Amino acid sequence: MKKQYWIITVYVLLIFIGIPWYWPEDANYIVMGFPLWVLISIFVSIGASFFTAFILLRYAWDNDTDVNE
Repeated sequence: MKKQYWIITVYVLLIFIGIPWYWPEDANYIVMGFPLWVLISIFVSIGASFFTAFILLRYAWDNDTDVNE
């Protein structure tokens, strides 16, 4: 199977967007009663779930080969 580096790149990008380490400590933006970083993390998590489902449905799994070959 050919290596798909773009998949790894997308996951790394989602991690950098979803983890709020780049937010300043005094940033207190509130949206719908939640801090903005919480909503961004939730949406990135949902996006990662959809991306994972897309990858698993797009690429065929080869179940006929033996693992020990």
